Amino acid sequence: MKLALILSFVFTTTLLHAKSFTIMSYNVENLFDTLHDDGKNDYTWLPLKLKQSSIEIQQYCSSMRSSHYRRNCLELDWSMNTYKAKIKNLAKVILSFNKGKGADILVFQEVENKNALKDLIKFGLSTSGYKYISLIEGPDTRGIDVGMISRYPIKSETLHKVDISQYSRGRTTRGILETKFKIGSKVVSVFGNHWPSQGNSDKTRLIASEVLAKKALASNADLVMAMGDFNQTHSDKPHGINQNILPIFEDVEVLGRKFSRETALGTHWYRGEWESLDRIFVLKKSLEKNLAYVDYSSFDIVNKNFMVRDFEWTDFDTGALNYDENIPWRFDARAYEGFSDHLPVGVKINL
Repeated sequence: MKLALILSFVFTTTLLHAKSFTIMSYNVENLFDTLHDDGKNDYTWLPLKLKQSSIEIQQYCSSMRSSHYRRNCLELDWSMNTYKAKIKNLAKVILSFNKGKGADILVFQEVENKNALKDLIKFGLSTSGYKYISLIEGPDTRGIDVGMISRYPIKSETLHKVDISQYSRGRTTRGILETKFKIGSKVVSVFGNHWPSQGNSDKTRLIASEVLAKKALASNADLVMAMGDFNQTHSDKPHGINQNILPIFEDVEVLGRKFSRETALGTHWYRGEWESLDRIFVLKKSLEKNLAYVDYSSFDIVNKNFMVRDFEWTDFDTGALNYDENIPWRFDARAYEGFSDHLPVGVKINL
């Protein structure tokens, strides 16, 4: 209790006189609590006892086309112990940034609800000074949302709808969460993104980029940032980031890589290919006000040794056996090991 009070005093004193802050984005890959949310297809992420006692859940799981997802839905035991193990592992990653303190603002993708964020703080980050939570439930049928936790107070939060129904046969996607924070005397607007996956048309990500660009330019905050899992690969055509984001935003990764810091090849690996799906952007108009500047040398794709592993995989087309090193270590719910299939990105901003 005494340690917690001391840490709380230190964090509060620092925030009142903020001259800089750190921020991180992390796709935590299926951070679900152990409870069913009405109207959401979260059945995979429930305790096995509940699944076995519910005909409705068994029927849903059995209807899944993919044998892998069907088996997981029927057999995975997402118990409280499993859930807490996932949280503990994610907290280790989070606190490996910013000299063991974790970023001041954390932007997450694939979080089920505010309850999951509260549990992340309670069971993993209870002494780290995170007091504020932002998440607005969106239309994703699986139930995943964009959320944020912060040491700084929240002024407002808005979920901007991304309507992709024209190109997705009526499927919905996550909205873009805009959360405004009070940092010292400044107002910082953070847009949390989780654009449509690569299973959707490239045009759906173009639509998301249009929404982000429009809302970011309309913001009256002192500093505007956009980050998250953009699901944008270099081969996308049309390319939402190139077309609508880079003309008005600075790309923190591109500028950060000009420094000598060694960093990962990307934030996400899939069958031999690396992509920087997870990005941080700063609105150029914000920087022109000279109210803040980015410490590009602090940019990091966090890939500590404990977060990655060497991986052997088979090429579906050729049958060849391949071996890759330092691949993001996904969470194994049976062994309580691993973290996420994404690596987080972080940076320091000076005010």
